[in-house]
Amino acid sequence: MQPLLTLSFSVQQAIAEKKPILAMESTVLTHGLPFPKNLEILQTLEDICRKLAVEPATIIILDGKIHIGITQAEKEILQHKMESGEDIQKFGMRDIPYATAYKKSGGTTVSATMLLAYKAGIKVFATGGIGGVHRFWNETLDISSDLKALAEIPVIVVSAGCKAILEIPATLEVLESYGVPVLGWKTDEFPAFYSRTCGKKIDRIENAKDIAVIYNAMLKLYPYPTGILVANPVPEKDEIPYSKMDKYITAAIAAAKAKNISGKELTPFLLADLAEKTKGQSVQSNLALLKNNIIIGAQIAKELQ
Repeated sequence: MQPLLTLSFSVQQAIAEKKPILAMESTVLTHGLPFPKNLEILQTLEDICRKLAVEPATIIILDGKIHIGITQAEKEILQHKMESGEDIQKFGMRDIPYATAYKKSGGTTVSATMLLAYKAGIKVFATGGIGGVHRFWNETLDISSDLKALAEIPVIVVSAGCKAILEIPATLEVLESYGVPVLGWKTDEFPAFYSRTCGKKIDRIENAKDIAVIYNAMLKLYPYPTGILVANPVPEKDEIPYSKMDKYITAAIAAAKAKNISGKELTPFLLADLAEKTKGQSVQSNLALLKNNIIIGAQIAKELQ
């Protein structure tokens, strides 16, 4: 029987040498960014991480194998699958057993990446934005399993808040109900992905050392430790004002509703629609915040190590 997790040689070496490791998700590759630019961006993000003396561990499932850190050969396999039009799926936490049993390939969402990072002993994970409570949730009950993962898995998640397409106040309420610490990286306002603020106050932290102190205290005090959400605003020069972006999002959600698009297909549709409406500005903002989150995630990983 093959091992459940396949760790790349670089990740194995980092573990053996007690070097800091930063987990990275793969749905941004498979569903969030256009091919082939997505593979170029992955390389850029991994290079940023390594320049900061932290080993990147991109997590993905290929032909049923769970990869913690992917090699050049595995990137080429993914490239071939995308070029040939193979069905590359989107796997949340609940989909992992199915994906491994039926040898499926796909990107891991925040919830799946958190679980697999935790199983590999990785404590910090950088992403773009978490999933949460979708708008009109009272009609659809569309609430991301990312929130459940944050409530149950003690991994620090660095993101630019939650995805701007969500019902942000409701998402924060659920996180509060679950007892998940939400910390603002040098800010006391929750960022809204493309925008630096959305008017919702959160606790402010100033450095990676303080996050490490909070995380270690939680591990000692909580009978069932949760994750920690570190909300890191998009760089100021790359932000799209919330008032402007909200109009585009409202129109995109209306278009999705008219086409009966929901579930796993909703987020990719909305992101593509926003990219078109903003003439690519939303994609550039997305890339900037991804890089920014890698930098902060690497700092936290080094402090914890």
